[in-house]
Amino acid sequence: MKKSRLFSVRRAILSGLIIVAMQPVYALSFETDAIRDTASGSASDPQGPATTGSIQSEVIVPFSDGGDISGGGNAFARGAADDTGAGAVAVDGLFYSGGPTLSSLTGTSILTSELTNNTGELVPFSYDFFLPGPRLTLADGAGISETDDPTTRAFFDFRVSLDFGSGFTPHLVSQGELKGGSTSHALGTAGTDPLGSTFFGDFGTFGYQFDDMNSAVTGFLADGQTVTAKSQLFVSLDAPGFETGGAASIGDPLNLSAGAFSGSFSIVPVPAAAWLFGSALLGLGVVKRKKA
Repeated sequence: MKKSRLFSVRRAILSGLIIVAMQPVYALSFETDAIRDTASGSASDPQGPATTGSIQSEVIVPFSDGGDISGGGNAFARGAADDTGAGAVAVDGLFYSGGPTLSSLTGTSILTSELTNNTGELVPFSYDFFLPGPRLTLADGAGISETDDPTTRAFFDFRVSLDFGSGFTPHLVSQGELKGGSTSHALGTAGTDPLGSTFFGDFGTFGYQFDDMNSAVTGFLADGQTVTAKSQLFVSLDAPGFETGGAASIGDPLNLSAGAFSGSFSIVPVPAAAWLFGSALLGLGVVKRKKA
């Protein structure tokens, strides 16, 4: 009886170790940057890569050159990210006639998620992400248009790239561009997944609020295989000075808990027939999208 019980205990311990060893391995890293470029020089604040906590890049424009479009603070460029997989970027500036004749602000946040299959068998994976609707704004007190050279330009770029071991390949790209001023303006979208938008504002300060995106990338991993997803958030503002400016944002870098980008890997159950289909795709890096 004692020997039987001892054998049962050993078997339970061994089973527990096997279960632990067969869990997939997840990893996350993130980095940010904020940059201001002018004809007289530039400033940047790169942060990371980091794997724990939170980071924020920030460049503040002196009041002598300009303020934000609300008139309540400094012009700025920011990027932020944390170990929950959240990220956000924003730029904002209205440049005075006494400031630089051309200013450029950029904010970047890059989140890199990794999943390694150590389960000993074929597994299905899903990279699920939420993108809060980007927002582009123009502020113009000089009466410019999109055909002026230079003109004001607010821009965003969101992309998800995948790497199965042979280098990153863009899988999803969504871009938006708003340029011009109070005389006339032009809105453009591009990429594999352009977003819809809604106009807001009035004659002097106006823009477009873009739609949110809920989506996922799904596929299969062989035992020992690793897939890496790199999600990049980028916004920029180019302004010719002389009472012109604008803003571009994806989420709020000062509040990642409210409406920021988020993305993460998971192992998902699938019907038995899908396992056979997944086996045929092994080593091909074949993935598919699904929208929530």
